[in-house]
Amino acid sequence: MFKDVLKQISLFVWHPEQVWPYPRIILDTFVTGLTLAVVGIITLRALGASEDAVSGENGLLESMQVAALCVATLLAALAAVRLRPAGRFVAATTAILCLAFFVREIPTCRPEIALGCVPRVAHRLVPLICVALLAIHLAILYRTGRTALMRMVHPAFSWPLAFVAALMVAGEVFEGFYFRSLEEISELVAYMGLLLSSAWMLKSSFHMRVWDGLSGWPGRLLQRFWTFSNRHR
Repeated sequence: MFKDVLKQISLFVWHPEQVWPYPRIILDTFVTGLTLAVVGIITLRALGASEDAVSGENGLLESMQVAALCVATLLAALAAVRLRPAGRFVAATTAILCLAFFVREIPTCRPEIALGCVPRVAHRLVPLICVALLAIHLAILYRTGRTALMRMVHPAFSWPLAFVAALMVAGEVFEGFYFRSLEEISELVAYMGLLLSSAWMLKSSFHMRVWDGLSGWPGRLLQRFWTFSNRHR
């Protein structure tokens, strides 16, 4: 029995049924994120801006991060509306993650920061709501389409999230060593990865064949959702 379990695990890991359809995302993310960061830093430095204006609270890099996450959330939400059930779950998950990071990057309101901030309670409440939505989201997919869920959590498909997570961890490491600019650049590149993924998913929603492999086993309830949404478009 133990050998059978190992065999099943080996088959699952080494023989994925679905891979992430946008393999260039690492290259595109690094090129886009680093280009934005370098051009922005050089421009502000040439204008005589201080270090705080570049990597400080509400500085250039943080403003870029917030803008990238805002656009990513909107694009992922639009993709979730357009995509088939399994693709819709991927896009909705991305939108929820982007929303949580978006609120995280906005400073807490203080006497010296009256604009471009959110109340302290939002930093606690919004992530909790996002975690709850993700839990409900996964529970529904688990109940209605376990095969699709297993395809989505397979490393061959979910590796872009691991890539983004690695960049976020790198940012935390840089923060620990007080390399503030490197921390903000790492986070900017990570958020650009989410933005490019969201943009690609919205683009792919106009070519449904991309998601056929995931949507082949969405479960009866998800099929009903898909049929219902089509009837009301």
